[in-house]
Amino acid sequence: MKKVIGMLICMALCQCIAPLAAQDRGDDLRQQAQECLDKKDYTKARYLFLQAYYSFASGTQYDKAVACGVQASALYHRENYNQEAFELLASVEQTVIAGEQKSGKLMPALHYPITRERLYIYTKQRTAARAKDQLAQLEGWAKAAQNDSLNTDLLRTKTKYYYAFGMDTQGDATVRALVSRHDSIQMLAAQKQYDALNAQYQDSLQAIEDKDNSLATRQYIIAGLCILAAILAGALVVGAIIMLRLLAKSRKQRKIIQTVNEHNALKTKFIRNISAQMTPTLDTLDATSPAVQALKTFSAHIEELSVLEDSLNEPYETEDTNALTFCEGLADKTRGQVNEGVVIAVNAPKLSVKINREHVGKILAHLLQNAALHTPADGKIWLDFKKRGAHTHQFIVSDTGCGIPEERQADLFKPFVQVQDLTQGDGLGLPICSLEATKMNGSLTLDTTYRKGARFVLELHV
Repeated sequence: MKKVIGMLICMALCQCIAPLAAQDRGDDLRQQAQECLDKKDYTKARYLFLQAYYSFASGTQYDKAVACGVQASALYHRENYNQEAFELLASVEQTVIAGEQKSGKLMPALHYPITRERLYIYTKQRTAARAKDQLAQLEGWAKAAQNDSLNTDLLRTKTKYYYAFGMDTQGDATVRALVSRHDSIQMLAAQKQYDALNAQYQDSLQAIEDKDNSLATRQYIIAGLCILAAILAGALVVGAIIMLRLLAKSRKQRKIIQTVNEHNALKTKFIRNISAQMTPTLDTLDATSPAVQALKTFSAHIEELSVLEDSLNEPYETEDTNALTFCEGLADKTRGQVNEGVVIAVNAPKLSVKINREHVGKILAHLLQNAALHTPADGKIWLDFKKRGAHTHQFIVSDTGCGIPEERQADLFKPFVQVQDLTQGDGLGLPICSLEATKMNGSLTLDTTYRKGARFVLELHV
């Protein structure tokens, strides 16, 4: 009888310990996978996320299992293994269904990311009908979950879907709804933050008052008992006053710094809101007016800066590209914009490199257009490609133009530094190009040692 009881106790302990061990292993695998993802080792990261998914699923940690499964599916999709991605998402969904049957409760918040990942894949494949079905399911899960964060994410997802399939009117509507929702949330958060800061401020005032009362009482006692030590007491009082002044000054400085930081954050949000609100008004004005065109370009550049700043940690996809063909194509597009007699030369080997052609081309096209604009007749423009190592290469744009004045070089890649006529350009092109380069694990710099004009270096690490 004792042996039977002992066996039953051991079995119960094993049932309790097994899920905990699976959870610990899943957490460890998930952390390793995230580290590999940060290092852009996507294959290893995908394998580790997949193992973490299996571990969490066996331990009934459904929320973590879904997160890891969806992440592994996204990495399959990133390398165009779409069939494997769909199969993994189906497995994750079955895990959630099993959890629902076991608990007797629906889990719409866990179905949501699975459906959203399917929507992303169909959108990239340009499969409109299936993408539409997934969007309808996504709306159903968000409604059933009754979660504010999911509703906000749904608006973002719908915006991407509408714009991806050319439904700009619906996309604009969801953007306005998203902005309205964002503003409401920000106002509520600001009010809560204000209330918390005000409570802290009142507590600080009370503490200071209590300390002042305590100091005053002690001073009276000391004055009554130590009349003969008046000089020493006076010195102590003077020292206390100096300390209080220093403390007050320190508090004031901290308050000033905090206020400046808050104002800078509010100023950034204000600029973004103004940019978004300008577009409907500008659409009602004469589109052929240079001033209206300049304002539209300025608004678009501000929005582009905002999107880039918010997505710097999301890398662009790369593909094998012939360096010579790529550079010659860019040069051909620029030759019609140069002054008379200006020659555009390309120096690049027939070498295959992995780059994002769209965004690298966007940066180089901007640099070549600037060179064409500032290179006088009979001048020369070069577009060079140089391999600097196993994982580093450079695109270099040089010209024989007027160059960049020394006083402007330090602020060349900083937005909103110059105040100028917007019809002559808003000065945001190079800051946007610099952010694009940063997002591609690279940099855009001005070669200050070059004296015959201007030379820009786009360096990429792959």
